[in-house]
Amino acid sequence: MEKRNKTGKKKAGVCALVFVLVLASESLIWAKEGENIKIYTVFASGGVQHFESQLLKPLTNEDILRKLRSECNRVDFVVGSFPHKIADVKRNFDGVLIFGGLRSYSIALTGLPTIVVYNFPEFLHIPYGFFLSKGKILIACIDRANTCSASVSSSMFEDLVEKIKLIQVLRRMKESKILAVTNGPLTDFFQRGDINNVYDRDIRQKKNREEIFLNAVEKSLGVKVTKIGIEEVSSNERIQKIWFDGNHKKAEEIAKTWIAEAEGMKDTIESEVVQAAKVYLALEILMDEYSATAIAFHLRSLIKNPRPEDKIWPSLGDSELQKRGIVACCQAHLNVVLTHMLAQYAFGRPSMMGDIIYEPFNDVSIVMHCGAPWNPYGDERRVPYIIRDHAERSVKGHSKSGAGACSEVLFPVNESVTIWRIDVLSKKVLVHTGTTVSGYSLYKDFGYLMCRSKLVAKVDSKKIQRYVYQDKFGVHRTVTFGDHREKIKDLATLMGYEVIEEDR
Repeated sequence: MEKRNKTGKKKAGVCALVFVLVLASESLIWAKEGENIKIYTVFASGGVQHFESQLLKPLTNEDILRKLRSECNRVDFVVGSFPHKIADVKRNFDGVLIFGGLRSYSIALTGLPTIVVYNFPEFLHIPYGFFLSKGKILIACIDRANTCSASVSSSMFEDLVEKIKLIQVLRRMKESKILAVTNGPLTDFFQRGDINNVYDRDIRQKKNREEIFLNAVEKSLGVKVTKIGIEEVSSNERIQKIWFDGNHKKAEEIAKTWIAEAEGMKDTIESEVVQAAKVYLALEILMDEYSATAIAFHLRSLIKNPRPEDKIWPSLGDSELQKRGIVACCQAHLNVVLTHMLAQYAFGRPSMMGDIIYEPFNDVSIVMHCGAPWNPYGDERRVPYIIRDHAERSVKGHSKSGAGACSEVLFPVNESVTIWRIDVLSKKVLVHTGTTVSGYSLYKDFGYLMCRSKLVAKVDSKKIQRYVYQDKFGVHRTVTFGDHREKIKDLATLMGYEVIEEDR
C-alpha cells in the first residue's frame, strides 16, 4: 500500500455529511469577507499620441473602467483627479491604480499597494527603476491603441486583472484573525539553535519577542492574532461535553466518512479516528467562539493531565477544514500560517505545512508532517491517503489506544509545486519550485521514515542549501500545488517584501 502514489478519486457511497459541510463552508467563507475594496484610479494620460489610424479604435477611459468592473468582482474603482488629496487616499482606499505617465510621482508613493499601467504605445514611459526601488508598486501594460494581436492584447489585460486581485488578497488578510492554540511560545522562534552566535538583532535574544513579533504581523499584514491555551480549551463546556461523550454520534459519522474516503487504515484503530473527529469539532467550536478565520492548534490534549490514551493531534481535522477552504495548521508557526492564508486567498489552494530537509544526491526537497491537504488542487479533486497512527504517539507499538490518527497522503508525481514561506520580521519571502517525485522509489521503507506524509520534489538542492538557516527562518515551509513563483513575486512587491529565489 505505501508504495502507491497516484491521483485518487472520491469513493462511491460517501456519507452525505460531506455535502453538508461543503455547503456550510461556502456560507462561512463569504460571511467572513467584508465590503468591496476601494481602489483610487487615476488616468494620468490618454495613452496614444499622433494617432492617425483609420483602422484602429483606441480604448477610452470609460472602456477600460467598463472592462475592469466586469472582470473584478467586489472592487470599486473610484476615479480621482489632480491635485490628489494624498492623506485622504491613504486613509480611505485599499490601493491605487494609475494609467499613463505621471508628471508628479506622489500619488504612486502613498505606501498603499499600487499598480502603474503603461499605455502602449505612449511616448512617456514609466520610471520602472525608481518605482521598484520604492516598493509596493507593480507595473502593468495594456494595449491602449488595440494594435497588438487579440491574444497579446487579452494577455495584457488579464495580467492587469490578476494584479488587481492581489490587492483584494491583501485586503482580505486585513480582515482575517488567527486563533493560535498553544501553551508554548509562538513557535516561529527556533528554540534549539544557538542564540548567542547568530545574526544581528536575533529576536530570540529579547524577552518580549512574542509581543514584537505579533506587533509586526499586525503592522505588516493587518492580521490579528489571538492566543489561548489548555486553560481555555479544558474549561470550554461545549468541547468537554463532546470529549467525554462515549458515543458522540456526529464524531462517529465524521470518522466513518474519513475512513470511507481513505485508501485504507494502518497501525491505528477506529476509536482513535473518532477522537480525531472530536478534535475537529473542537476546532470548529474555537473558531466560532473566537471569530477566527484561521486556526493553528498545538496542544496534545483537550483536557488537563491527560493519560497517554487521551493524547490527540489535529491533523485529520485540519485536512477537513482545508476541504472547506479554511486555513488550519498543526503547531503555531505563524509565518507558515500566514503563508497558507496568502496561498488560499490568492490561488484558491490549501497548502501543506511541514519540516523541510534537502538531499543533494537525489537532488530533492522533502517536506514532511503527519498530515496534508486531501484537496491540494482546491477543487473537487482528491489525492489518496491512508489513515495512520501518529509518528509522535506517546505509546509504544501500533494499533492501540493512544496511537493517534493522522493521514499519510500519497502525493501524485510530476506535479509542479511551490515551496515557500514569508518571514514577517525580515520582510522576506523564500521560494523555490520543483516537480513531485515518488519518495518510495528513492528510499527504503519510506513510509516509516520521519513523519507520515512526505512530499518529495525534484529541485536544485545545492543552490537552495545556500539559504538554509533554521535559526533565522525556522524549519517549516509551505507547499502549494502549482508553480506560483511569478504571482508570489508580485504579491511580495505589493506587500513591500523582498523575494529570495533560493534556486536561482
